[in-house]
Amino acid sequence: MAETKEEIKPIVRLAGKDLDGGKQVRLALTEIKGIGWTMAHAVARAAKVDMFKKIGALDDGEMKRLTDVLENPSAHGIPAWALNRRKDIETGEDKHLIGGEIDMALRFDIARERRIRSYRGIRHERGLRVRGQRTRTTGRKGITVGVKRKETRMREEAAKKSKKKG
Repeated sequence: MAETKEEIKPIVRLAGKDLDGGKQVRLALTEIKGIGWTMAHAVARAAKVDMFKKIGALDDGEMKRLTDVLENPSAHGIPAWALNRRKDIETGEDKHLIGGEIDMALRFDIARERRIRSYRGIRHERGLRVRGQRTRTTGRKGITVGVKRKETRMREEAAKKSKKKG
């Protein structure tokens, strides 16, 4: 065994998240909210990092390149269709949000829709389905959910009356 074993850090901090150092780069990146399988591969390629290498075995230069690509993926050759926030309402540019930024952007978007009184905003306010799903039979809440047959209803009413008498 002439090979020297690389030192693998057990935990790696990247994009505000602690990642398991024993996982491959492509798998560890998917633990970050907003980074899926395809984006993890694209980020690893753009950063010129071996995606099959353990993320804990990366040196500082490779970690810096990964961080740079995660902060601004479109500047490193990742196409606009791979980003998760294209044509942002406020800035008009293509962005890729990760971590807590996604939750904040979602909250602001819903608040904006509620403020301008759009159909979607009103549905959000009322706690109803927003994306055009069927609501006649699904998504019901409360006691009066099902439709009872007349016979069953009559039996239940008779049982209630007998309880009151006895």
